[in-house]
Amino acid sequence: MSEVTLIAGTAGWKLQPVAVRNTYPEFIQKVYFTAELFTSKVTDWELYLVTTNPLDAASHTAYIELSYQRSDELIARQFPLILISENAIAVQEAVLYRYKYKVHEQAQAFFADGMQLRLSKRAKTIRFNYIQPLFESNENLKGGQVEYALLPDYGLLSIGDFMRKLSFLEDDEWLTFCADPNYIYNKVSACGDVRINSSGVAGE
Repeated sequence: MSEVTLIAGTAGWKLQPVAVRNTYPEFIQKVYFTAELFTSKVTDWELYLVTTNPLDAASHTAYIELSYQRSDELIARQFPLILISENAIAVQEAVLYRYKYKVHEQAQAFFADGMQLRLSKRAKTIRFNYIQPLFESNENLKGGQVEYALLPDYGLLSIGDFMRKLSFLEDDEWLTFCADPNYIYNKVSACGDVRINSSGVAGE
């Protein structure tokens, strides 16, 4: 598929309100959601990080890693995140800390190049489900979770809901993701209660 064809088809889809788009069969929704993502601008992406511990000064040092597979090589680059807002949320007897980030424009060229390689079948798709806020030290982030608004029109999505909207993920890619410690945040919404044992991945 050419980039021009993809952009033209997606433009017509986006003219419809999200409420109308959500009435289509699931497979059509997934195809067009993915097409919107492929033609999006990284500067429109929003990531919300919810943690049980405050990040303090480290909140300004967040970055993401964009990556895709080309032949046997994983091509990866890191790009800064821009902190937009932060606030504390009282939940029952606990306090959670919520940080809103946007992606720096530096990432656009790498993303565009990766998508062009994907559309010309010279590389696999950008690993969207591995996009996450990262820091020099990630030790205090276990138990945290990421809410995705890479396409803000669709609202906030858990990692599981986000992945279920992607048309290109195969079953083996889900299993790989669920067993992969490189995604450091809570992924119960995608994987259930996952345990890694000698015979593979088990979950509920």
